[in-house]
Amino acid sequence: MSKKQFKNQASSSRAASGLFTAANGAFGSSTRGGGTFGAVSSSPLSYVYEPPDLTSISEPNTIVAFKNLQKKDSTTKAKALEDLLKSVSSYESFEDAVLDAWIKVYPRTSIDSARRVRQLAHQLQGLIAHTSGKRFVKHMPDAVGAWLAGLFDSDKMVSRAAQESFKQTFQTDEKMQSVWKIYLGPILQFCSDAVFKENINTLSDERTVSPDDASAKHARVVAAALSAVQYVLENNSREALIKYHPALDEFVNFKELWKLASHTDASVRKAIYRLLDVCLVKRPEVLNLEMISTSILVSGLSVNQTASSLNYARTTARLTECNPKIWTEFYTGTGKRSANKRLCHFLSKGSQGASAQYWDEVKSLLLHVPISVLIPQESVSDQKFTIIEAIRDGVSNRDEPRLNQRNAWNTYLEVAKRLLSCHDVDRDRLIEDSVMPILIQYISPSQELVVWTVSGSSLSILRDATQLCLESPTNFLERWTTLSKSFVEEVQTSLPEQAKDFTKSQDMITAKASRWYGLQSAMSTFGLSERIRVLLTDRSASEIVSAIELLKARKGKPYGAASLISTAIRSVPNLLSTQQQLAHAVAQFVLFDVPDLLLSPSSPYLIELIPLLGNIMDVNNVCRKSLQSVLDSPPSLARSKALQHLVGSSFLGHVSQDEKLLATLISALKQEMDDKVKQGDLLSATIANPNTPAKLSQALIAHIVANLSLEENNQSAGLQALQTVVKFNPTALKNYDASTEGSPLLARLISLGDSTDAAVSQQAKTISDAFRADASIDSNQGKDAVLNILRHGPETISAQALSVPSLIDLARTTMQGCNEQHRSTLVAELIPDEARWRVAMQPFFTSAPNPSLAVMNPLSNAISLIESTKPYEAVQFDKDGYSAAFRLFWYTSALLQTSDVFEYATVKHQARVAKYLGLILQIANDHLSISSPHPLWQLQDSESEDGIVEIVSQTQRLTASWLTDMGPESLLRISLSELLEDAHGISVRSYYSSRAYISTMTELAELHTAAALHVDTDKLSSTRKAGETFAAAAAVWAVQTPAALTRTFNELLAQLTGDDLEKYSRNMMDLIILNNILDREEFEDSLSSIPKQRLVFFVQHLCDNLVKVFDAADASGQQARRSTSTLMVNAEMMRALSHILPSLSETYGTFWERIIEVLTKVCTIFGAAFDERLPLIHASLRLFSILRKLGLREPNDDLVDALHSHQSSIASSMISLLQAFRNIPDESHQPRKIVNEMLARQISYANIEIESSTVSELFPVLGSESLALQDLAYSLLHQQIPRWQEDVALDKALSKDYVAKLPEELLSLILDAPTQNALLDVDFKRSMPPSLRSYLLSWLLVFDHWTGASDAVKNDYIDAIKEGSYVQSLLHLASDFLVTSRVRPVDANKFQIDSYTPGSEETPEKDTHSMLIHLYFLALKHLPTLSKAWWRDNTSRQTQVSVESWTERYISPLIISSELATVSAWGPTQASDPDQPLTIKVSTSTREVTASILIDEQFMSLAIVLPPSYPLSRATVSGLHRVGVTEQKWRSWIITTQGVINFSDIGGGNQLIDGLMAWRKNVTATLKGQTECAICYSVVSADRQLPNKRCGTCKNMFHGSCLFKWFKSSNSSSCPLCRNQFSYA
Repeated sequence: MSKKQFKNQASSSRAASGLFTAANGAFGSSTRGGGTFGAVSSSPLSYVYEPPDLTSISEPNTIVAFKNLQKKDSTTKAKALEDLLKSVSSYESFEDAVLDAWIKVYPRTSIDSARRVRQLAHQLQGLIAHTSGKRFVKHMPDAVGAWLAGLFDSDKMVSRAAQESFKQTFQTDEKMQSVWKIYLGPILQFCSDAVFKENINTLSDERTVSPDDASAKHARVVAAALSAVQYVLENNSREALIKYHPALDEFVNFKELWKLASHTDASVRKAIYRLLDVCLVKRPEVLNLEMISTSILVSGLSVNQTASSLNYARTTARLTECNPKIWTEFYTGTGKRSANKRLCHFLSKGSQGASAQYWDEVKSLLLHVPISVLIPQESVSDQKFTIIEAIRDGVSNRDEPRLNQRNAWNTYLEVAKRLLSCHDVDRDRLIEDSVMPILIQYISPSQELVVWTVSGSSLSILRDATQLCLESPTNFLERWTTLSKSFVEEVQTSLPEQAKDFTKSQDMITAKASRWYGLQSAMSTFGLSERIRVLLTDRSASEIVSAIELLKARKGKPYGAASLISTAIRSVPNLLSTQQQLAHAVAQFVLFDVPDLLLSPSSPYLIELIPLLGNIMDVNNVCRKSLQSVLDSPPSLARSKALQHLVGSSFLGHVSQDEKLLATLISALKQEMDDKVKQGDLLSATIANPNTPAKLSQALIAHIVANLSLEENNQSAGLQALQTVVKFNPTALKNYDASTEGSPLLARLISLGDSTDAAVSQQAKTISDAFRADASIDSNQGKDAVLNILRHGPETISAQALSVPSLIDLARTTMQGCNEQHRSTLVAELIPDEARWRVAMQPFFTSAPNPSLAVMNPLSNAISLIESTKPYEAVQFDKDGYSAAFRLFWYTSALLQTSDVFEYATVKHQARVAKYLGLILQIANDHLSISSPHPLWQLQDSESEDGIVEIVSQTQRLTASWLTDMGPESLLRISLSELLEDAHGISVRSYYSSRAYISTMTELAELHTAAALHVDTDKLSSTRKAGETFAAAAAVWAVQTPAALTRTFNELLAQLTGDDLEKYSRNMMDLIILNNILDREEFEDSLSSIPKQRLVFFVQHLCDNLVKVFDAADASGQQARRSTSTLMVNAEMMRALSHILPSLSETYGTFWERIIEVLTKVCTIFGAAFDERLPLIHASLRLFSILRKLGLREPNDDLVDALHSHQSSIASSMISLLQAFRNIPDESHQPRKIVNEMLARQISYANIEIESSTVSELFPVLGSESLALQDLAYSLLHQQIPRWQEDVALDKALSKDYVAKLPEELLSLILDAPTQNALLDVDFKRSMPPSLRSYLLSWLLVFDHWTGASDAVKNDYIDAIKEGSYVQSLLHLASDFLVTSRVRPVDANKFQIDSYTPGSEETPEKDTHSMLIHLYFLALKHLPTLSKAWWRDNTSRQTQVSVESWTERYISPLIISSELATVSAWGPTQASDPDQPLTIKVSTSTREVTASILIDEQFMSLAIVLPPSYPLSRATVSGLHRVGVTEQKWRSWIITTQGVINFSDIGGGNQLIDGLMAWRKNVTATLKGQTECAICYSVVSADRQLPNKRCGTCKNMFHGSCLFKWFKSSNSSSCPLCRNQFSYA
């Protein structure tokens, strides 16, 4: 800045600095200084200032904060302000010194360049003012200016902070307005200083602030100050400001003020424009118009008004409206600075980023600017209007927003109107040059006239432009005729169909026709002259005729011509009525030519044309003829498109009465819709058309529903079609659903809602939910469809059957939506009746259940009495694998549990439901226990079976809830009566009815409510005598008095004791009833009242029959085949013995031995099928268990002797059973599992000694399919194998040639490990696969051979394992299962690693983990070399790293601890060795073993260090102290020791011991026979060498170093002992 400029600026600043101080006298003089005009006050905003006085502040932290606030760095300032905020907020009041200091720094801090500093400054200002209260009043004049100026900061966050702080102190609007009024003087003075006194150099230090930041800061301060002055003027009345009028008047007339109108910062420009707006309202009379014209117009029009153009245009418009002379009289520019040129320059720039409102303000401006400015004299002479050209340049500016176009062109046309109103203007030329191009460009766009393009909402602009053009009719007529002829020529010369751009050419004609006739339609509202109207209609008629001829000639291909005809007739009113010749031509064309052209590209426009001709022809006839023409044409793409256009137009309304034609159309549409590509558009066009007949829409929907299936390729397309119907015409779909044909619709939608395809399922649910929401069950619409689904859906078996959950949801929703009075009727439809139950359950009553089920129910072997007279019926299943009976069962059970539907059913209906639920529960329990040839379900995975178990459990809880109500008319009483009645006979139904009855009575007995259903003994007796086995057995459980049961029991005893039990049928029934009586707990006390002799006779009679049966089996050998009936009778006899023998425990007799003999012969009945003999085996094992317990609990000599004498035969019999059962799986066969577990328990309890000769018979059992038998075999062998090792070790010690071997049978079991792929589909939640468990248990038995075995025997075992890849298979399986195949390896710390107990884990999966972890531990412990070889040879680096890491974390610490413990225990035994004592030290923390040998008062020592991943990684051996040997020999010993440790086959710590022993042997062998040196009398010299120099004469040994010293000291080379010349030997 030059000195002159600085002087001028300084003088003006001094002049303005005291403007408002005098006015402030009423409120106290300002702290800024003097009150005379022109006095210079110190600036509170300048960066040069006197620091505040901080000496009176007592708080050191506050002083530091104020000092930091004076630093240059903005971050430091912000931190200081934050500290002050924290400090001030922590005290209720603070020192006055703090307040004084803050007032000193606040103004300049509030304008800091950093936004954060300004924000924090205002926040602190508000807090200080609020906290200090009245103490702050005296400081308000100094702070109020900066504070209120902050309200207008350009940064919103700073402005908000200032507002919040201001409101925090002055909490109401009244108080805040009072501040503005009371402190008006200081506020205005602050603003004056900021505008006139401050500049860039005073506000910022140019040494530390960049020029851009300094300029921005100054602009922000000035803009805020100007905004504050504007606020004062705007919000105060003239009377309130009268005191300040002189100063304000002088303020607004400062020349420097209005120069800010051309400031480079937009915020300053906008502030000055807003200030001028307010001045024009509040103080217009004091404004210096010449000064303002110079600054605002002369300078302002030439500067870049980006971001301020709207404010500038608004202010200039108001200024012009108030003072038009500002453009003429007060305008000082001339030449290039003339008003017209400056204004044109400004307008040519466009809105400069402003909104569309800018052009509205410009229009207001140009309508008030004197006409002499708009049309200067030179423009009148040459008729060249620069002002309108400037506007057009601004409109077409490339940066002009598209949204501004409408307002901009409106301004353009308004200015043109004003110019046309001037008498000096050539109107025709102005219209031709400046308005007509708008219409031409709109109708026929071209690149030459692109600047005339009207975009956006152009219709109103074009209307206005057309009206202006009509003011020059002659020119308009000429132009219109030329354009029309050009249009006709363009249509006639359009490209042929074969051309590449044919479609583009026709689309351009179509678009042009729309614009052309749209403009004519708009012109028809103008009140045109007759001359112009005639021209328009004549030209339109000519255009249409030309188009018709073209369509005829080119067979409808140029569809642009068809579009022209349709658009013209639709858009131009009264065209056909005024042009009769044209009307005739069009009618003839439509009647004779159009039907043949409907398959051409012009089809959509011709179809649109026909309904428009109702005034000149019979449209119905033409529509029928045209439609028939399309339908008669052969199938093609053109025909499909024509049909789509026809059904989407008003054609359908004209042909709805022609049934034949409509039927033909329906058939054609169905055929077209079978093409999924065409379906969507065709259907949407038909359904969305309001003219579509109901018959047509219903037929199309029916076609969609008929094709809607569960096939995946049809699902999505069909549902998409239905969604189209729902979208465009939901009423049609609801009407179809309510019709008789609509019943399958809802069912199919619900079925598809269960699809596995998420998209299909969601689509179906959306549509079905819409139906169910709109069709209430109480309304006729949808009622029949829903009830029909629920009436037949539960038992329906088909590919499209609804899933049971969907049916349950539908039924529950239906019930909830039903009125109370209709629910009783509805329940009869929702709950299946007896007929439906019978049909569904019929397949399960045709054949007898599996005989093995006798093990699990009270009717036991009564299964053998069932007669199956009906042929087997195949059971059908739905897509989920459920039978009709189970679907009914699940549906009914879930519905009763989740709704109150049962409350509205009759008691009889409830009883029937309870009965059939009870029957299916029995069948379901059988099918859960054993696989059936005709099951209730067919499932592929265990998860589904878990779901079935949950359904059965929930149903059991449901039926149990009915047991509490036993009233005379209760559902349970009626249900039980019917079950007892159905139990008569010997059918499958009778069998299950009896079981259901007994099951319910058992539960009632537990609740002590069974007495309510008492059955007398007479009825029981009559039923028994009638041969009704199942009914009689059931009735036994309803007899409540023990005396009645005793009488029946005595009758049965007498009957059975006197009969030959080979009479199967009668005696079998009596035995079953007898055993049912004995099964009742209440009868146990009554049994003691039966005479013992009678019981003995009965037992002996049973023994006679059993002995006779099994003696016959012995006589005929093991191949004797016993009938199923014989086996069942024998089983029932043993059941009876099991109940009666405990009461004869004190009775002696031969029957005890005879019974045990019979039990040992059970294994001879191999001839029968396994499941048929299972009940007998179960009964015999149960009887043996009872005898064993009696022999232990109440010793009977006869029984004890019999058990002892038959011990070997019992063992042999049970081992035989064990072998017979080993190949029969029991995982999904509960009766087999029960028998196997019972057999295992009896063998365990019997303490059978396994001879070594019978071991080969037990190992195959280890490979059994039964887990219980596997556990038994493992338990027996696990106990015996360690005992046998003593004999093996003795044999090995006695014979060097003896080789210990692992059993071949055991090795065969570990030969092939189950692969990881084979285990992928296994469900470990239920059980471990038998093959995997057998393999792992076999390995546990292999490692059992190490227990008690000597090292030599262990080496033999290791050699045997080396012969195959046994260890590699095990370790590969373990690593896959535990580490590599899992996202996160198994946490072995959760298991017992160094031991394993079968069955100790919670789940089979955890049990598998536990076994594999333990086996991996044993492999590393006992087979370290083989384990290392497997790990080292693994080809996968990732596997090596993962296994090593997992081993190091979980397994190695235990292995290392075990090895070090073994060495620690062995070490003390070596310290006292007489030959060579060895000192061992073990450090567990460092995994180190140190060994030392004392040699001539020096220790030779080495260290063995085990790595963290030992034994996968090798142990390292290092020498600590070498004594008496060379480095080479010492190194050899170290390598040898390390090799022995790392390559030893024997683990368990023995490899470390072997290494130490090898090292000691080397040391001992080297030092053996060593003598002392004859010079030093030591074995080891100072340099740790042995005597190595021998005298050839006396043969004494000397150290080389000692001998050298001797030679040197004696000055001779003679031997120290013999004195002869020393010669080396």
